[in-house]
Formats: sequence, structure tokens, C-alpha cells
Amino acid sequence: HSMEESEALCSRVGIMVGGRLRCLGSVQHLKSRFGDGLVFDVKLNTPAVEELEDLKQRIFADGTEFVTVEQLEERCRAYGNAAFAERVASSHPTGYSLAAAMERDGFIRAEAFCSWCIEETRFDDLNAYLLNAFGANSVVVMERQNDFCRFKVRGSNDELKLSKMFAMVEDVKDKMHIREYSVSQTTLEQIFNSFASQQEEEQGVARGVY
Repeated sequence: HSMEESEALCSRVGIMVGGRLRCLGSVQHLKSRFGDGLVFDVKLNTPAVEELEDLKQRIFADGTEFVTVEQLEERCRAYGNAAFAERVASSHPTGYSLAAAMERDGFIRAEAFCSWCIEETRFDDLNAYLLNAFGANSVVVMERQNDFCRFKVRGSNDELKLSKMFAMVEDVKDKMHIREYSVSQTTLEQIFNSFASQQEEEQGVARGVY
């Protein structure tokens, strides 16, 4: 089934799971009744040229133009966060690009390293702000890719108003280096998947089947 088409074309929607009608109503009613929060999509500003140059001069005062494996933790410490070295790994959503360069060339270019450090810090600051505002159990990072990140902010619809979320983001938009963003309710697809995950698996062998 295409929940996007249902959401666009239908005035009323019913969701059946395991042969049972689990809910029926308008799209907005289902979102308000069964949605578990808001989806927050963000694109962060890329570091300015001047910002990169200042950081590069501070970290690479010795005149080098690259970071080797042996220098990685030292350069991260010089930036101000030695733990960033652990994020330069193929499994990390943004650090994988630096890890690939390190494996391919044996080093990371200074400008790429500085840009990545700034972007990681901006993401960490935004994530910390959301965790502080809504609680550690209410914020989930759903996706990260380059300057884009998607958060799920869980909570009842009474607690999480779209207007409140927009106002909160606008207050810190410049401080958090947010270039553009969107806030949306839980989609019908996510509501359907939530119902489907609750379906009990059938036990035993069906009659007449050997």
C-alpha cells in the first residue's frame, strides 16, 4: 500500500493489520490520535571560508596541510575534542568520508578536517539543545548525511505542538547555524508500521497444511 497516496487522496483512512481494522478516520485524526511526536529535518550552515582559515591556522600552526593516522587524535585534541578521533570510522554517518580518505591517501587534508570538526560540533550543539529541551528519552537521531540531519521528537500531541516547535527553533536558528528546517507530524506510513510491529505472529500449523 502507498500511504503517501492515501494521505493525498483520501478523506478517511482505515488501517487493517492481521485482518483487524485497527483505526478509521480522517488523516489528521489518525495523526493526532496515534502519532507519537514530530519529525524535525535540519540543514546546517557550511563553515565560512574565514572560519576555516582561522581554525586551520590554530590547529596547523606548524604549516602542515594534512592529518595522518598518527596525528589524528593530537589534531582533534588541538581542536578541542579528542573524542572526535573515534568518529573517523567507516561506520560513522559523517566520519566515514574522512576514514575513506585516510585509507585511500594515507592522510586527511587540513581543510576537510577543519570543516568536518566544525560541522560535527554544530550537530552536537543542536542535539544537546534538543535533549535538554525534551529529555534524553524523547529525542532520536533518525538520519545524518553531510549537513542534513533528521530527528524524531517523541511525545504526546498535547505536549508537542507544531507552533511551539517552530517558535523554539526560530529562537535559536542563528545560534545553532540552521540554514533551513521543517517540522512535520508523524506520517501515515510510520503509524501503519507502528501497528504492524504490534501484530502477534501466528502460532502453530494452519489446519490442512502439512
